Amino acid sequence: MPKRNLRAVPPRVLERIASFEQDDVVVACVKLLREEDVARYAHLGMKLLGGALVTPPPAVPDPAAGKYSEANVHGMARVRRDLPMIQKTFSFDSPNWGDWSRGSHEVSHTRDVYRRDYYPPKEVELVVEILDTNANGYSVKFEINQVLSRRTKNFNQELLYNLNILQENVGAADVFPSAATLADYAATIRVDWQILPPGTVDEVVRAMLKGIRRITPEQEAVMRDRIAFMAKLKPEAYIAGNDGFLRYFGAKFSDELVAFENVRYGNAIYLMFESWPELSRRSRVELLNGPRDSFERIEHRKGWKARLAALIRVRRRASA
Repeated sequence: MPKRNLRAVPPRVLERIASFEQDDVVVACVKLLREEDVARYAHLGMKLLGGALVTPPPAVPDPAAGKYSEANVHGMARVRRDLPMIQKTFSFDSPNWGDWSRGSHEVSHTRDVYRRDYYPPKEVELVVEILDTNANGYSVKFEINQVLSRRTKNFNQELLYNLNILQENVGAADVFPSAATLADYAATIRVDWQILPPGTVDEVVRAMLKGIRRITPEQEAVMRDRIAFMAKLKPEAYIAGNDGFLRYFGAKFSDELVAFENVRYGNAIYLMFESWPELSRRSRVELLNGPRDSFERIEHRKGWKARLAALIRVRRRASA
């Protein structure tokens, strides 16, 4: 199926949206699948079982499906070469006299860089639903489970994003009016934040997972490792963001220094430099949207723990 990305919202899609009587729309398409077509959608978890079509539960599309599917899970950054460069300080640990066995010291240097705007992972899911079964095959709806309102200023950007996710995974893209309201969708992305007092790693993890469902043993092991590392940096409290199942967890070092990451897609840790009361009122998408000046995104690559520790030391020193 074609995976070429759309560079702009197709005119036919804009014409369809203009004809809708409501402002809220969803990106979706309907396909008629014959039995011999089903194998083409095996990557989505679709299969024939006992002569019946089996569809997968709602799921975040595989990031390997394409650029937008990858951004949906990992986010993406845009280098703002249209803006003046800014100064940025980089800190890292270096071995004493070139020998780690003799300890280490912090090295910092400042240089001019272009600002980057970061678009956070939206983690929208693909919903597959059988609408009808007849002698011709199966009528199947593929829908991105995010309601978009054409009244929002970034509507075209969000629309193009979701159209491309569907295009990459299904090979087609369209729009339909939404029966749900934007408020219904907003309620699903709001995060309830919880502040947890310091404690042992076992106590903190146990408190974070209380009442949480859909977390694997592998995810819990990652949490335990990350919390154990953060404990060495002596946070004043731990944080957990819950919207029905655990998404974010991390540590609070001050009201203006918070580190957290996502348990489901923990490819990076985020160090926020803004007021915690302000951050706690944002949705999980709003939390990471916009200019990079208010946070650092540290990918979990070799040396990430040393980089995080160095940044926290620099920030603590600057606010002392």
